[in-house]
Amino acid sequence: MGKNIVVCCDGTGNQIENNLSNVLKLFRVCRKHEEQRVYYNAGIGTIGSSDAWARYRQNAKAVFELATGYGLDDDILAPYDFICRNYADGDQLFLFGFSRGAYTARALAGFIHMVGLIPIDQLNIANYALRAYKQASLEGDFTVPWHFAKVSGAKPARIKFLGVWDTVASVIVPRPDRLIPQLLTLPYTRNNPSVEVFRHAMAIDERRRMFRLNRWEEPQPFVKNPFDKKAEPVSQDIKQVWFAGCHSDIGGGYPEEESGLAKFPLDWMLREAIAHGLKVNPATRNYIVLGKARMGSSVRYTKPDHLADAHDSLTAGWRPLEYLPKSAKWMEWTRRKLAGMYLPLAEPRKIEGTDRKPLIHTSVVDRMNETDYRPENFPTDFDTES
Repeated sequence: MGKNIVVCCDGTGNQIENNLSNVLKLFRVCRKHEEQRVYYNAGIGTIGSSDAWARYRQNAKAVFELATGYGLDDDILAPYDFICRNYADGDQLFLFGFSRGAYTARALAGFIHMVGLIPIDQLNIANYALRAYKQASLEGDFTVPWHFAKVSGAKPARIKFLGVWDTVASVIVPRPDRLIPQLLTLPYTRNNPSVEVFRHAMAIDERRRMFRLNRWEEPQPFVKNPFDKKAEPVSQDIKQVWFAGCHSDIGGGYPEEESGLAKFPLDWMLREAIAHGLKVNPATRNYIVLGKARMGSSVRYTKPDHLADAHDSLTAGWRPLEYLPKSAKWMEWTRRKLAGMYLPLAEPRKIEGTDRKPLIHTSVVDRMNETDYRPENFPTDFDTES
């Protein structure tokens, strides 16, 4: 059996030495040795800036990147290069991401599906292949990225596990035939037959217009061997689960003492990935994820707590955006429309299943049973996931 290659794509803009996202905590929990190569990409923001204005610059940069998808190319190409340089036949790919980093992980998986893994001596053309992949969403013509795969001698690879926390964003791509760039969903970021297992932790209480949920389509097939044209595709293993809290209550990034809710989606994601072959350090997992004391350490990590305070992400800086008109085709909740537009006004996310009932984590049910927590978008019919 081959090794695991694990890619962790962050997207919060947090300093790496400060409040840790669930992606960074998962990175710390993973075993790192010859049988499992692990890569972390910070994504939005700048690691290590420490001057007085660093936080403000980083926040402004994060908002711009969320709005436009700026910087996505580098965030895809860096882990892609890592995978190409380390992958051998029989290896298993694990991709993780949060927020814009979740979209990065899904786009990376889509890029691998379309182009494959380029040989190391041809990696100088990877940026051109990525450009072709992005342009395919504009023109609906996938022949150019397929052509890159053939010319470069790229080999196909399956993604064993794609795990994301609260995926947001599409990307704005300039069009030569239009004055204004267009918001697009990149190919195979909502469906991907090269993905065997997909897991998505989603926020019940996120309401900001800039953080609308990017759902994964289900059901969809998984094609294990792309060369066997006669092989019947099997059903992709998909779970999309709702958790209490806002965006960063799901993917982490608040101070550790305020991270009781965020530990549930972290622990759930880890258990799901471990069941499919991810290797972790049990002692580190008990310490960082489950909040158990570590002998000799003065640092304390919060344990999962369904009664922990949820955060209100709709702060004063975000609220004015709720009064800007938005196309009615994106409307999820009941709002008054005018000329095909509406005001979001902090609309809730719509919780619904596609081919089955929505999955609600048991920590949400426990919270509702023991508090007055009653989100207005909570479904009347659902299944639970522990």
